[in-house]
Amino acid sequence: MEKLSEKKISRALQDTEFFKTLEPAEMMYVLVSDIILRGDVKKSNFEYWLTQEERWPEISAEDRMDQVLRVLEDESPSAALQAFQKVGFMRFCMPRCFPIRKLMDKKTFYSIIDNFNQLEYRRDDLPFKLAVLMFSFDPLATEETLYDANFDQDAINWICNLIYFYMEFIRLNTPKKLKAFVGKFGKDFYFDMNDYAWAILKITKMRELKPLKSKDHVLSWINQGVPLDAEDLELTREDILEAGAESEDEVTAIQQLLIEHCQKKPLDNIRELELSLVKNLTQKEIDRTIRRVRKAKERRY
Repeated sequence: MEKLSEKKISRALQDTEFFKTLEPAEMMYVLVSDIILRGDVKKSNFEYWLTQEERWPEISAEDRMDQVLRVLEDESPSAALQAFQKVGFMRFCMPRCFPIRKLMDKKTFYSIIDNFNQLEYRRDDLPFKLAVLMFSFDPLATEETLYDANFDQDAINWICNLIYFYMEFIRLNTPKKLKAFVGKFGKDFYFDMNDYAWAILKITKMRELKPLKSKDHVLSWINQGVPLDAEDLELTREDILEAGAESEDEVTAIQQLLIEHCQKKPLDNIRELELSLVKNLTQKEIDRTIRRVRKAKERRY
């Protein structure tokens, strides 16, 4: 959909007869503009919108998701989210995610939209805010919704991994488990997940979702020079390829084995020593690790 001019939006908000001349996607855009501005919709506009149901399929999944993102762009979107849900646009824009069937998930969803203004972390990070909004939805429905809306695969993986691996994250109750999580997903994703977990706790107020205070441990390890992920290894991806790795899967598996070794023995993070370790690996060890890494990161619905 081509973006409507501010002049057309203003006119459509005031003049229902003009509103009726718009395409369905444009009508939706105007109604959502009203929600963002006033936390409500013009009654006559909305009533006409409801008469156009047979034309709603003309609106793409991408245009529908754009409306969700427009609402989330607001610095304090709770009122708009509540109105968005009340008039049925939440379901209209993300139909795979509704109805929410589990009572606890439904309760969590309403806590999120009611308390979204209390979000303290990354208030300008739109993908992060979308991940927060989608926390209570069925994970498979979330993935399919993002795919339908033409999100790129990296964005889909990032949002879905935050949601899917959340419960694993809040159960990291030993340094060994914490190091394994960081080694598996990397430091960047760990810090994203930590922000996400505390954001979810803040706005849902559900004590059972409280994560452990792990950030100080990770920062301490970083300051001590403990190798935590592939970026910390002295042996580079190019070194591993030159040593004989034949695919990206093999590189990832070898890096995982080196991370696990160096997390236990940080002083072994020396290029020549790591190269020696790689050359002593058997193909069976590498293949087994490839399968293990895939399984550990797989989202099974």
